[in-house]
Parts: sequence; C-alpha cells; structure tokens
Amino acid sequence: MSGGGPQGGGPLPIYFAKGGRVFVSGLLSIALPFYLRAIGYGPFFQGLALVAILAGNAASNLAVTYLGARVGRKRLLQIFSLLMVAAGAVLALDEAAAAILLACLAGNISSTGTEAGPFQSIEAGILPDLSGEGSSVRAFGRYNMIGYSAAALGQLASSGPGILGNSAVAFHVVFAGFAVVGVVLFAVYSRLKGMEGSRAARPGLANLSQAARKDLVRLSGLFSVDSLGGVFVTTYLLSIWFSSTFGLQLEYLGPIFFVASLVTAASTYGAAMIALRIGNLRTMVYTHLASNGFLILMGLAGSLPLALLFLFLRQSVSQMDVPTRQALMTEMFQKEERVQAYAVTNTLRSAGSFVGGPASAVMLGLGLVSALPFAGGVTKIGYDLLTFASYRKRYR
Repeated sequence: MSGGGPQGGGPLPIYFAKGGRVFVSGLLSIALPFYLRAIGYGPFFQGLALVAILAGNAASNLAVTYLGARVGRKRLLQIFSLLMVAAGAVLALDEAAAAILLACLAGNISSTGTEAGPFQSIEAGILPDLSGEGSSVRAFGRYNMIGYSAAALGQLASSGPGILGNSAVAFHVVFAGFAVVGVVLFAVYSRLKGMEGSRAARPGLANLSQAARKDLVRLSGLFSVDSLGGVFVTTYLLSIWFSSTFGLQLEYLGPIFFVASLVTAASTYGAAMIALRIGNLRTMVYTHLASNGFLILMGLAGSLPLALLFLFLRQSVSQMDVPTRQALMTEMFQKEERVQAYAVTNTLRSAGSFVGGPASAVMLGLGLVSALPFAGGVTKIGYDLLTFASYRKRYR
C-alpha cells in the first residue's frame, strides 16, 4: 500500500480505535458531572473539572504539533493511550479534588460526547491517504458516523449509574472501563505501521508553506470562535441544563442523548452526499446555521417535549460540518501538512473552549444555566457568517 499510511487493514484499525475511544467519551461526558455531584462537589467544581478537561485537550494537541516529528505519531498515540489508563485508574480509586482535576487534565477526557483531542488530530491527518483519491469526504463521513454511533451507545450506557442510584461504586466501574479502553487503544496503535510523515517533516510548523500558514492562522481563529460557542452546549453542560431546567436525572438523560447521537451519526454520513452536490464549504455553513437556530429555539422552549424536539432537530444537522470541514482542509493542505494543520486548529479549538470554560463555570456558579443555549447559538452563528465570508470565493 502506497502513501505511507498505516498498513494492515487499511483504515479499519483507525475506525475501530475511534469507536472504542468515543464510546467511553460519550459515557463520561454525561456521567462525570453527575459523579461529581454524587460525591459532594457543587456546580463550581464541576465547571473547574470542565476547564481542566479543555486545558488537557489543548496541551495534547500542542504536543502533536511540536513533538510529532521528533517523538513520532505512533509513539504519541501510545503515550496518550497510557494517559487514558492512568486517568481512569485515578478516577476509579481517588475522590480527592486534586486527583480528579489531574485526571481530567491528563486523560484527554471529552466534554462533548465526541472529541477534539490529539487522537483525532493524528487520525484525521492520515485518513485521506487510506481512502483513495477523491473519496476523503466519504471516508470522513464513515469515520464520524462510527464515532457518533459509538458515542450514542456510550451515552445510553451512562444511564447505568443512575439506575443504580448514582452509587459511587457504579461510577468507579465506569472509570475502570475508561482505563481498559486505553489499554486496548495502546495495543491497536502498537500494531500500526508506516504512519509517520516523510523524513523531511520538521518539528512544529516549519514544513508548512507560507500559503498554508496563512490559511492555518485564519482557520484557527475561526475555529476558536466556533469552539468558544460550542463549550456552552457540550454534552457535559447540556446534561446539567436539562437536569436544572426540567429536573431530568441521569437514567433519563442517557436514552435522550443516545437518540440524539444516533441522529447525528446518520447526518454526518449524509453530509458527504450533500457536499458532493453543493460543496464542502456550503454544506458546512448552511447546515451549521440551521443547527444554531434550533439551539436558540431549544433555549426558548418552555416545555420538555419542545426542548427535545429542537434538540433532535439540531442534532440532525449540527455535525454535518465536521466531515465537510475535515475534507475542506484536505483540499487546502498538502499531505505532509495535514497532521500539523489538524493539530494546530484543534489546539486553537481547545483554546477557544478553554476561554469558554471559566465563563461557563461562572455561569454555573451564578445559577445562569438557562443562558447556556443562547450564548452557544449566538457565538456559533457569528462563526458561520465569518467562515462563509472568508472562503466563499475560493471554495464551494
């Protein structure tokens, strides 16, 4: 197989790793705030845990950017897998505040139900080489469909501790499962071959062309705005919003987000078919604008049935921008530029989230939970309009 991609099974090991990782990500994105509440931590500490998660994702993406060529992509994936093992073990064995925050910082835990961490940065960078010429948007559609389907199952599984009365022991079993998945990922990545860049690749951004750097700066700024808005409506915070606004408990939230993620999974694959007709950029922007309109309407809904209706409508289009955004970046950047490009933009996405993290913690502490959907929707609409204005003349 040419192109220097992982050998043996083509993209299948990447799909398998994505599915296992996002299953536990979806589970923890709902279960973690309820665990913190169950062991006596209030809303402000729940916000601090979110800040630690976001900071850890940003730091890990920086490591991919600046250490990928020196340490190697495969070795970095192995290190991140072992950090998952360590974080899961700490959460399963220690309820101290410092230990919890350290685990959130180091474990690449997701607050969204999916991920924007270092695993995805590397996998998205090598996936186009495995998919064949002209089919990257379909490959990203499959990649994200698998991710959201696995997230749906994880979110459904998050109901388990709630059904068991929010027992700390039940949550500890969940965290032990997170550690086990880290072991599995380490084994999968250890078997991958030929996933490094060319010998000419240099640390950091040194191997990017001037044009690529210009696009990277612009995209990073835009994506950070999107991520700033997105932090207010992560699964982590939406589970708190539904609980505070409508009194829903964990055993009910799991099935709700299960359905939402199944809808999302189907839509991400459908995005590829739309993009082949109207273009990646237009698919990104048009569907994302619609989703943010539904998000604001969800915040205005005065009843649970209406809120759920707008949630599911939002999820039917909200992530269509993900595979199309990844495919658009494949158009923009050359093969040897992609991993760095994904890592840098994901780092800035994490930085945008990090800015929103303290803001959301303050909002939780002040009891302004009801404002979360509005803050997210308005910010993300701004991102959509800026993105379209920036690239409409270059891309469809």
